[in-house]
Amino acid sequence: MRKVLMVVLFVGIILGATGIQVGNALFSDKSISEDNEISTGEFDIRISKDGSRFYDDVKLFEFSNLKPGDSREFNFYIKNSGDISISTLMLSFNVEDLENGKLTDAESLVDNTTDTGELSKNIVITKLSVTKEGQTYTLDQYIGKSLKELNNQPISLLKESLAPEEQLKVAIGFKLKEEAGNECQTDTARITLNIYAEQ
Repeated sequence: MRKVLMVVLFVGIILGATGIQVGNALFSDKSISEDNEISTGEFDIRISKDGSRFYDDVKLFEFSNLKPGDSREFNFYIKNSGDISISTLMLSFNVEDLENGKLTDAESLVDNTTDTGELSKNIVITKLSVTKEGQTYTLDQYIGKSLKELNNQPISLLKESLAPEEQLKVAIGFKLKEEAGNECQTDTARITLNIYAEQ
């Protein structure tokens, strides 16, 4: 036992004298990568009356004193103001029919819904088109439909994705039916345009 202990001690002295280290390297180095990040881009659509300044919320039209057969049109612009391409872009009309005050004498003879107006079923779409980068396409399947029929129905506006900073123009035309009767005199249709986008 004493002999073994002496041999181990002797080997340790020799290793120490020759500079050999067990378990530790003479050279060492280290690299580090700090402040790495993952972030998301902004997803943002905005609308404009004329394509110059874009907003999250803006009133686009007001047509008053229509008579049967009258038509009106308006344009508006949608811009991808975010960092991510838009592949789905939907428009829907949210329509609220209102009686605008007391019924007129002529209206009271035919209108038995004194709290709800009848205007939206008498206003039809005459034009619905989208223009993107000089290319215009019409959404003919909605022409001739009434606002009441289209109430809260999603209408797809895109044929191809809308890249960041790109915009498109939407043109919409309305007509008060020529056969619209006294039941919609002095009525108001309050319309909210909802524009919904997905990446």
